Amino acid sequence: MKPIEECDPLFLRYFDRWYEADDRQRKGVPATRPDMIQGDVIIRTLPDDIGPLTAEGRQDVLKQIETMTQAAKSDWARYLKVSGDLDLNWISAIDQHYHRDRIRDVIKDSQPDDFSNNYLVTCCEFGAAMGYVLRSICPRLLWYPDWPYWESALLDPQSNTLIPVFHWAVKKMSEYGVDDGFAEKIQVCIQMLNDRAK
Repeated sequence: MKPIEECDPLFLRYFDRWYEADDRQRKGVPATRPDMIQGDVIIRTLPDDIGPLTAEGRQDVLKQIETMTQAAKSDWARYLKVSGDLDLNWISAIDQHYHRDRIRDVIKDSQPDDFSNNYLVTCCEFGAAMGYVLRSICPRLLWYPDWPYWESALLDPQSNTLIPVFHWAVKKMSEYGVDDGFAEKIQVCIQMLNDRAK
């Protein structure tokens, strides 16, 4: 079967155009981030003071993440056999739904200069849902808000680790991660965080 495109060219096509120069510089990497980033985060005293944004900016980003989480639940319930709260079963269902042919169709039908294109929206919904599920399983995780909102990541304050779940979603929707199994990836991630926190 012919491979899909890799994650970094897709990220550059669909996401990079929406960055301001200072946001891109703060990001520090040209395209997708590593799955886990350790040691580069300044842990502040209060969760409300986490991230590079103003208090108002952080709240706006958290509202956007919540909007994308609810959109994922609403959208997926229309075509997947899932119900109840978002959990690993939802992640597994969407992971299985988006096989190579469907991902190719999403890419083909997505115009990069349209902020609401299907590729960007699907990745952002999947990233927000994975963030929700990770926090449900491991409640100590906090959102580390950033801009654009898909630069936000989960922060484990015990191991000083960031988990850039929106970048995980771009990897899923590419040849790089299409077969990774993201319900399992979430479980492995939590185990690694717990091991680091000991």
